[in-house]
Amino acid sequence: MKPSIAFIGVGNMASAIIGGMIEAGYPAAKIMGTSRTAEKRAAYSAMYGIEMLDNNNAALDQADAVVLCVKPAQIQGVIEDFSDHIRADQIFLSVAAGVELAALEKWLNQPVAVVRSMPNTPSQVGSGMSGLIANARTSDEQKAWVSSVFASIGDSVWVDDEAHMHTVTALSGSAPAYFFRFLEAMIKSGQEQGLNEEACRRLASYTMLGAAKMVTELDTPISQLRKNITSPNGTTEQALLSFEDANIDKVVDDAMTACANRSKQLASQFSGQ
Repeated sequence: MKPSIAFIGVGNMASAIIGGMIEAGYPAAKIMGTSRTAEKRAAYSAMYGIEMLDNNNAALDQADAVVLCVKPAQIQGVIEDFSDHIRADQIFLSVAAGVELAALEKWLNQPVAVVRSMPNTPSQVGSGMSGLIANARTSDEQKAWVSSVFASIGDSVWVDDEAHMHTVTALSGSAPAYFFRFLEAMIKSGQEQGLNEEACRRLASYTMLGAAKMVTELDTPISQLRKNITSPNGTTEQALLSFEDANIDKVVDDAMTACANRSKQLASQFSGQ
């Protein structure tokens, strides 16, 4: 199915999704967006060839699917403003971090299909990973359509328990920043050993990209991939032993737990709005 889609609010994530869908062949005529800023409306219309509106209600009236791309702190007010234009046959897809299904259903105040997503920033270059969860009113056909939307910007994983969305946040939503920080440390060390910044960046970042491709494209267990380049008493072993001395498992677990706990706190705040 190719429903008409309204993107309520257009920022970086909306831009990534719209661009990915159009590149994957989704008809631009089936996509519209809303913005209160005339310059942004003109820019998106010119960039993607989609209809841009300054009125959320008008977009709701034309849409089969509604993608909520507004900030978490604003989403309740935005939904309540267009609540009179919601139809029972519509599906609502939220990309607002930390806003849970129960809160969305409460504000929508209609028996509609609702999907909550947690995309990440690599979606902007077509390599995103998104966590998804749907409410009980979402059909298998609607879930398949949502999966196709996120396939246009990368990949996605469905979870059945909303509590797991906090883990999704720690594993993928926030995780690009972990890898950026690791790259920063590697590049800094390389420079301190005498190599220039450009060479360090290319060597480290393309190695990370290649390692990720091996993990995603080969059936070999990750532990075996590691062992394959770890010769006894070799250079790689010395680096890994240094990680073990620093208790890398605990460092990573502490970071991911802190991330998930903060996600829980934010969810609690938004659900209490």
